[in-house]
Amino acid sequence: MDHLKVLRDKVVSLRTEIAELHELNEQYRRRKGNGTLDQVAHGQRHERLQGIQKELGRLADLGRTVHTTNQIREHDRTRLQLMKNARAS
Repeated sequence: MDHLKVLRDKVVSLRTEIAELHELNEQYRRRKGNGTLDQVAHGQRHERLQGIQKELGRLADLGRTVHTTNQIREHDRTRLQLMKNARAS
């Protein structure tokens, strides 16, 4: 599996979604007399933009820390051992 391609595709998809949300928000701003449904939709778009921002932050974090498979296994073993010890107590 080409992880880099998957990440690129995800970023392209998010960029497209951001552009669409911005365009809808521009239309909202230009319209006069936005009704309740328009205001709710605007709020939902704002929340989605915040969600995308968090998602991009998580994707950026992936590049900051690279763990080998052995490191991940050891971490999981340690966690499992701690959980077993806690249950035994």
